[in-house]
Amino acid sequence: MKIIKYSIRLVTMCVILGAAAGTITGCEGAVKKLPPADVPEGMVWIAGDGADQPGFLMDATEVTTAAFAKFVDATGYVTEAEDFGWSGVFNKDSLSWMPVDSATWRFPLGPDSMPAAPDHPVTQLSLRDVNAYADWIGKKLPTEEEWIWAASQGGQYPSFPWGEEMVPDGKYPGNWWQGPFPYEDNVLDGFPGIAPVKSFPPAANGLYDISGNVWEWTATKKTATQESVIKGGSFLCSTSYCTGFDFKQRQFTPADSGLNHLGFRLIR
Repeated sequence: MKIIKYSIRLVTMCVILGAAAGTITGCEGAVKKLPPADVPEGMVWIAGDGADQPGFLMDATEVTTAAFAKFVDATGYVTEAEDFGWSGVFNKDSLSWMPVDSATWRFPLGPDSMPAAPDHPVTQLSLRDVNAYADWIGKKLPTEEEWIWAASQGGQYPSFPWGEEMVPDGKYPGNWWQGPFPYEDNVLDGFPGIAPVKSFPPAANGLYDISGNVWEWTATKKTATQESVIKGGSFLCSTSYCTGFDFKQRQFTPADSGLNHLGFRLIR
């Protein structure tokens, strides 16, 4: 009986000490971060594995045009695309990437096209622009490893955040190109280009558009170059081309790039 009471007391002490530190701590030494008492609006808790991967908060959606506009209004920040006077746009007529004068986060396809919608992911931002916004709001870019951990639902799935089938039950769970890229987009997902955030159901952990819609910057650099890893694919990815919506895939882009299919989300 004394042994049983001692064991209960020891376990209770471990739980009390762990709770005070914001962790669950077993007496064997394994530690797992608890979610914050109040998860900030617009973010979700990504649980760790109790060992190598700590938990973290992640934006539920890609950062929107409206959110970035608040940053610019508050700080007067000027993006690199605005400094350069042009940025990269995929041209569906020439079926290639083109430098377009005055293409910016406000007019991602150029000033002769529609302005960016407030609920669209913000695009045409360089790594410097993204980090400036992150510093202002008190967050940071995820590493590639953190991004994969979140997208794979804590390592549950090897390919897609919703499971093993790319199109479960015949319903497209994300925004990408259906058809032979770049010649024909069958628009089976309902969007011929970029889509508003939350246009598709979230993954089990609450993340929207972690696969498809726009590529997402990460903090991971390609070895010995000025290029950074981007993840998640975009509305320009297809099964005949980049398949970036399979989150094992990775691409690289120069740090000063702004493109009309590249956005970001942040962690804390």
